[in-house]
Amino acid sequence: MITAKKAIYKTLKYAGCVALACGLPLTVGLQAQSYSSSKVSYNFQNNYQYNGPYSQNQYQQPVTPPRYKGEGWGKHFVFEGGGGVTAPVTGTQKFANTGFNVLLGGGFRFNDRLSLLAEWNFNRMGVPTDLALAAAQVPGGNEHIWTAMFNPKFDYIRGNRLDGYVIGGGGFSRQLTTFTAPVLVPCGYGYGYGYGYGYGYGGACTGSVNVSHESSNQGMYDFGTGVEFRFSPYSRFKLFVEGRYEKFYTPKSNLPPGYNATLVPVMIGVRW
Repeated sequence: MITAKKAIYKTLKYAGCVALACGLPLTVGLQAQSYSSSKVSYNFQNNYQYNGPYSQNQYQQPVTPPRYKGEGWGKHFVFEGGGGVTAPVTGTQKFANTGFNVLLGGGFRFNDRLSLLAEWNFNRMGVPTDLALAAAQVPGGNEHIWTAMFNPKFDYIRGNRLDGYVIGGGGFSRQLTTFTAPVLVPCGYGYGYGYGYGYGYGGACTGSVNVSHESSNQGMYDFGTGVEFRFSPYSRFKLFVEGRYEKFYTPKSNLPPGYNATLVPVMIGVRW
């Protein structure tokens, strides 16, 4: 009996050792597998939450649509056109009345902020009556100033729809002042021989004849600021409002536009 008990005891002892030896690696393996599965699931949930195509972050925070930035070689070219009012300032007010201006130009956009524009600007103003009477014994006249300029433009404010910018540079200008006298011409008489189209009643109309003129060529510089409004963030078409200061190195003279003439054109136009 004692021998049988010892045999059963030894058998159970050896079986327990074998079970312990086999169970410990199995338990460690199961725990490692469980930890790895939990970690993979956690990372998947993280990626789904923050990087997924329909993440909660995308629903809560509105996405700003991309705006035009001038990608592509052809899209770097800029064109513009506009016009507005031209006011003489400082001493030039004695030599010119308020008139109008026209602006045309084109250029190259180097990046999202800096552009270089080649511009043609035309200013037309009237000659004050007292000056025309003193200079040519006629009641009026007109002044034309053409400019050809190179103007860098820098956008210091960039928004989806609204930009603010500064512009400035210089170039060449030509001014022409013409003194005119009123005359009677046949109604409908066209331009020629110094006359303009007439207006009035019956067979005779009032026109004008060029009595005398003077001109000069000189350098000039300009600078100014403006804002641009984009109707769509995806469009390169912009509406601009701009004011400039223009100084012309005109010769010293008692005739328009005076010595070192200065003008302030304010214009509205489009760029694309």
